Amino acid sequence: MGFDPMKTLYDLIEVDEAIEVFTRILSKVNLQAESVRIDEALGRIAASDVKADFDFPDQDRSAVDGYAVVAEDTYYATQYNPVELRLVEERHDNSCIGKGEAFEVFTGNPIPCGANAVVMKEDVVRDKDRILVLKPVPVGGNISRKGEDYAKDSVLVPKGTVLNPFHIAIIASNGLRTVKVYEKLRVGIISTGNEIVSPGIARKQGEYYDSTGTLISQLLVQDGFYRVNYYGILPDDEEVLSEALEEAVLENDIVITLGGTGVSGSDVVIDAAEKKGEVVFRGVKMRPGRPTSSSLLNGKPILHLSGYPVAAWTGYEVIFRRAVAKAFNLVNYNRRMAFAKLSRRLPNQVGYQTYVRVQLKTVENELIAEPYMLRGSGVLSSLVFSQGYVEIPSNIEGYEKGEIIKVFLF
Repeated sequence: MGFDPMKTLYDLIEVDEAIEVFTRILSKVNLQAESVRIDEALGRIAASDVKADFDFPDQDRSAVDGYAVVAEDTYYATQYNPVELRLVEERHDNSCIGKGEAFEVFTGNPIPCGANAVVMKEDVVRDKDRILVLKPVPVGGNISRKGEDYAKDSVLVPKGTVLNPFHIAIIASNGLRTVKVYEKLRVGIISTGNEIVSPGIARKQGEYYDSTGTLISQLLVQDGFYRVNYYGILPDDEEVLSEALEEAVLENDIVITLGGTGVSGSDVVIDAAEKKGEVVFRGVKMRPGRPTSSSLLNGKPILHLSGYPVAAWTGYEVIFRRAVAKAFNLVNYNRRMAFAKLSRRLPNQVGYQTYVRVQLKTVENELIAEPYMLRGSGVLSSLVFSQGYVEIPSNIEGYEKGEIIKVFLF
């Protein structure tokens, strides 16, 4: 989409359109696969299906300490009318146990031939070479079947999975020391603003520490499959920003700028991007995060976010994360959700998709969502003290108190 000279910040596009447009741009990023050790794979994206090399378990085995038996022998066993079974010793001739017999097993032991259940040790009284069964056990009871966890050639981890500790553990159970993943996405971050200073430096009246740069950098680090390159804080100077963007797109797959996305004379980030590139969209119908924009420079995608932390987070969360999930076919990157009752009315301006941070609490066994009502795109504490957010569609005037709403969990 080329740049329309008549387009201004107020020619906003819908959230879904912004996601689709940025997804198409991101889809052109070509990620190569590499093999890494499983202890270095946390947060990485599986580049291919990981399939099981064998059945696991590879044979029927006991799930408890107890006695392998023929289940039918125990069907009428009670505490007052126990069933007596003869305890047999380990056999080396591969002969099977028969009716009226039992064989002692421990958790993880293979099930001997002829047995089809295991009675728990707690449900048995042992008397030398016999046991008294006090409780019936069904066929298959207390047995982990061959292939119960996974069968040979089954997919353990699908391609596009963002690997968590559970995925890595099941890969290890398959005997693999390495896994094929995509190389990390290189993301360059540029903070802008004459009034922004780095943490640790004494600030003057009217200056602000770069919390937004820290926020977006750490969100990327937390997700695990990005390599973050931070270019520091640049002044509101079109020439300086234009040169910095050219350098950043050469060294990264994606560039994110923070600040300078408004329409005042000092907001020159979009102008700098347009100088040698093209603006893809400028402004999105969402609150907060309305100034969120995108451009292309030398074929590389640039996402322009607000300098205010909450607005920047919204653009990152709603546009960037969702577009990344779609562009790279990630199977488990979307936020988990919960349903909660709204504690108060939540209004919305029709025409805008609104994102409200909420605190979650349980009241009388019911999950309650308490909206964080402080206004402003820079209220960072609303993220600190919230457990999720609510998305209010642009075609409704809001939600009423007591409505059951969907909450995206952090």
